[in-house]
Amino acid sequence: MSKKDDYQSHNEIVVPGEKIAIIEEFLPDETCFEEEGEIFSSLLGNIVTDRKKHKISIVPKKRYLQINVGDIGIGRVEFVKKQVASLNLHYVNNINIPLPVNAILHVSEASKHYVRNMYEVARPGDWLAVKIIRTSTPLSVGLVGSGLGVIIAFCNHCGQEIEYKRQDLLECPNCGLIQPRITSRNYGKPIIYKPVSHRDENKRQKNMGKIRR
Repeated sequence: MSKKDDYQSHNEIVVPGEKIAIIEEFLPDETCFEEEGEIFSSLLGNIVTDRKKHKISIVPKKRYLQINVGDIGIGRVEFVKKQVASLNLHYVNNINIPLPVNAILHVSEASKHYVRNMYEVARPGDWLAVKIIRTSTPLSVGLVGSGLGVIIAFCNHCGQEIEYKRQDLLECPNCGLIQPRITSRNYGKPIIYKPVSHRDENKRQKNMGKIRR
């Protein structure tokens, strides 16, 4: 087998949280993560495998905006695991990103206090205000800072937008379920546009440009 055959770039696009291999086949680099023997992508991009070294990685889609440490982003959570959450940043410093940028939030960067797991921080479909803490691929973000945290969230049970009860605790007005989140002090206040439920993503484009009331 030639060196070219060992190193292969695949044409298919994978999304954050998508299973791409098992640990018996490859070892993940920083663009992937392993959980219970399965390897998942941390980025939106193409798979690259090196069979000689038994490594797998993701080449991200091109970034169109210069992003720096300390910048503030607004992003939508795509998936949550015990230790990490992946989100797509749609705005950085209030500038719309034509192609959303993938970012990783680790549980250790979610609070200055101890947090057991990411399920106490955010859930898929939630919108977060975050700070860029590392610009290497993938981007790393954190929630420690003024105004950072969940700004809009949706019920784990029924998908309804949920209301602020008290700091880091939300309540669904539809089913009454009490749910933990790490909330921003700006939770429920107007943001750039009104995002929609994770379960109703097909309607999101119709809401672009609307101001949350």
